[in-house]
Parts: sequence; C-alpha cells; structure tokens
Amino acid sequence: MAHLAKHRGAWRALAAGALFLLAVPAVAEEPQAAGAADAQPAAETSTDDTDDNAGDAGTEGGAALLKKAEAKPPQPVDFEAVLAPLTQDRLFRASKVGLDVRSVSTGQSVFSREADRGLVPASTTKVVTAATALRTLGPAYRFTTDIYADGPVDQAGVLQGNLYVQGHGDPTLVVERLWKLVYDLKLEGINRVSGDVIFDEGYYDTTYQLPGWNKARDLAEGPSYFATSSALSLNFNTVAIVVAPGPEVGKPARVLLETPAGGYVTLDNKVLTGAVGASRRLDIDRAVTADKMTFTVEGTIASDDEARRYYRTVADPTAHFMAAWAEMEKVHGIEVKGTHRRGGTPVGATLLIQHRSVPLTAVLMDMNKYSNNFMAEQVLKAVGAETGGAPGSTAKGVAAVQSYLDELQIPRESYTVINGSGLSRQTSIPPSVLTAVMVDMANDDKVGSEFQTSLSIAGWDGTLWRRLREDPARVRGKTGTIDGVHCLTGYVTAADGELYAFSFLVNDLRGGSSQAKRLHDRFLRRMFNADQL
Repeated sequence: MAHLAKHRGAWRALAAGALFLLAVPAVAEEPQAAGAADAQPAAETSTDDTDDNAGDAGTEGGAALLKKAEAKPPQPVDFEAVLAPLTQDRLFRASKVGLDVRSVSTGQSVFSREADRGLVPASTTKVVTAATALRTLGPAYRFTTDIYADGPVDQAGVLQGNLYVQGHGDPTLVVERLWKLVYDLKLEGINRVSGDVIFDEGYYDTTYQLPGWNKARDLAEGPSYFATSSALSLNFNTVAIVVAPGPEVGKPARVLLETPAGGYVTLDNKVLTGAVGASRRLDIDRAVTADKMTFTVEGTIASDDEARRYYRTVADPTAHFMAAWAEMEKVHGIEVKGTHRRGGTPVGATLLIQHRSVPLTAVLMDMNKYSNNFMAEQVLKAVGAETGGAPGSTAKGVAAVQSYLDELQIPRESYTVINGSGLSRQTSIPPSVLTAVMVDMANDDKVGSEFQTSLSIAGWDGTLWRRLREDPARVRGKTGTIDGVHCLTGYVTAADGELYAFSFLVNDLRGGSSQAKRLHDRFLRRMFNADQL
C-alpha cells in the first residue's frame, strides 16, 4: 500500500515525549453492566479490564520489552502437547472459541483451534485500525485545527471579515487547548470580528453516530464509550456533569458542567442533598433536540459525599464545539458582531493559526492501551479522508482496511469490518486474520515498533495492567470486551525464547468475562512455562 509521504511531514522522526497525557482520559469498551447513574468517570475506562492507576510505566519501545527470555537455554516447544489441554476447558464447549498462535519469524501457525471461524472481535478490531493507519498515514501524522480569515485586521484589532475554524478530526483536542487556541487569536491582535465565525467540518462527513451499534439504551442515554465523531470534536465529544452536595440537608445539590457549552448543553437540577451517610442515588436523563441537549439530573447525594463526575456523549459534536468556542471568546474578550454558523472555508482565505496534535504514534498508544472507541473512529475517518478524499467517512476508512488486508492475501469474504473501534456485533474477524496482521506489523521495519508500542503491557499498563503481574512485560496485547464477548490478541515471548503472535477470541459468554480472562491467562502462562510442563 502506498504511503502518504507528502502529508504533514509524515515520515519525520518523532519528537521526544510522544506520550500525550489526555486531559479527559480514555473512555472505551462497552461495560458489561452499567446504569445511567453508574457510568465511570473519565479518569477510568468503561471496561473492567482497566484501572486509572495504571500510571505511565511501560512506555518504552516495544523491542526492548519483547526481547527473548534470558533464562536457561531454550528448547523447542511442542505446542500441541502444551496447549491442547486448554481445549478441555468448559468454555470450548459452552462458548464459541477461536485461537491461533503464529511464529513471528516464520509466519506459520504453531497451534490453532477454529482459527478461520468468523467471530465478534470487539475492541481487538483496533489493532487492524492501528496497523492500517500507520501504513497509510505514517507515525508522524498530525491532526490539525486551522484558523483562517478572509479579511485584514485593522489597527483597532477588528477583523474586517469572517473567521473560519477548520477541523481535521483531532481526537486529542480538549478544552484547555481550545482555550489556548482562542487566546492565540488575541495574540494575533484580534479583539473583534466584524463578520461571522464559520465552523468548517467538511474534512469528515456529518454522520456523527458510530455505525454498527444499535443498543437502545445507549442510543437514549449516550454513555461515554458510545461517542460521536466529527471533524470538529472536543473533549472526546463528551460532557462531564459534576454532582456535589449542597450546603444544607434537604436543599438542592450542586450540579454543574465541567466544560462550558451553554449554547448547546443545559442542565435541569433535581438533586437534593441528603443526610450524612445517605445512599447516593442519581439518575441522568438525556433529551436531544435539533439545536440543543438537556440533561435532567435527579436523586440524592449525601451531605458528606465527595463531588462525582458523570460523562455523557453529545449528540451533535460540532454544535458542542461551536458552543465551547463561543464561551472561550467571551473569556478572552473577543467580540463577534455576526453569528456562529457552519460553512466551508473559501479558497484564498489567510491561515492565521494552526494547532497540531501530538503525532499519530502517541494517539494510537492511548487508543489501544485504553481501548478508546472515539479515537479509533476519528483515526479511521482520517484514513478515509487521506486515501479516498474528503469528506472522510467510516466507509472510506473500511475500504482502506480492506486494501491493507488484500495485501496480506486475506479474502474479503472471510471477514466483515463495520467500524474502527469494534463496538459492533456485526463485525466478524477470524483469529487467523488478526494474527496475520500482528505478524505483518512485527516484521514491518518502518512502523512495526510504533505498532508494538501502542499495545498494553501485561502487568504494567493499559487494559492489561492487572494481568500476569508475576511475570510482567512478556506480553503486549489488546483486549476486547462487550456483553458476552471477551477477546485478546497480541505478542508473547514463549519458553523457547521466540516471539509469537496470538489471537484468542471468546463469544457467547454467559456470566461475565472473568472466566475468559482466566482462560487467556492460563494460555499465556503455558506459553511462558512450556519447558516446565
């Protein structure tokens, strides 16, 4: 697949400090059970694989962490003898299970069960999205937000014309950076705009909602893992509703928006302050109209309780961005005579400011380590825009994924990809397809290291930080969880000192994902200790 070498210095060396610490951390896979009032705060993910205390450990290059084991001289492993006993586990009878293990050095499968069976991969789909993005965009690709003007700025600081805000789908843009972006206009000498402020969302299509996920409750409530997508996106296209006790028992509690977006999001506070030690009971109802959203929050919070944050997705991300931008103009004292509206940027407009995101490598680290659905969809649409032309769309991004898999000689009829995040029960990918991608990336001398670095390190960080802590850093992987589905794909350094790619998908689970996690961990421990079995 041809690389887009011309795009924004796509193959320049990465700057130091590529890991971007998100102001609003990742919100990811579908939780197995969560009510409207129990949504996880953004300092956590919505999957039970992850904890917000994972820290920054393990952000070194993948090559150092995937080196061969240095114990006793390795011996060849009889994988059939070592791994076949796992297939006696009840999950192989009660659920749909597919497993494939391949040598990275030869590309050959060394053990498999139902490896070519199409299964719901959940968020392990993100490894395919990441691989396609690295090959098409390059590791140094950056998302930009560009500010244009179609007239001069006079000596009084008045822009004689319109201002244009052109987005390119930056998935890392948060309100702190928006504050700085608007302040930069002040530094350009602009105190007033005589015309309109026009928001250009044309780099992506305006199909904001994630395709392939039709869970009625999520459509109604907008949980944070079900985020919308736009070329002009802010704070992962979610709002944080802060609920704290009021000053007196029986009186209204405090309910506030953490991010100002008053022109689009409003709150209806029906929460009362309860007695000391009272149970916290909150319900958040979301009402969406053509031009605004209203969140009705009702219930009780104890007078001695701490402030809590609840995250919900915005229905129209561009409207949310516009409202937050208008609030920042007020903060910085920039007056707009005209209106705030959507539209295109005219040819010949003058570029005033360009905000550039962290490199794609850093974006993919957060996307994969914390399984961020929003980031995956933004990345896939960027791939679509760069390969198929603007506006970028999910369909164009999926076409690029298909082209990449064509190069690996994977028949298109063997898999179905619906979106970039894997939040879909319509997606079907066999384990053998995922391991083919993993082997290809491990042997790619241009972007393979960046791909490996994006994965969670078992025992150290991301969605695997609590797993296999007795023998950490021998596995890098990507989890995938939705109700009834738990999957794991990645790399493992086995007892013979060799590196293997694996994909272990479990569908039709009953009773939660813990049983699948235990089976996955048993598999990996057998890979580690094959010479001792």
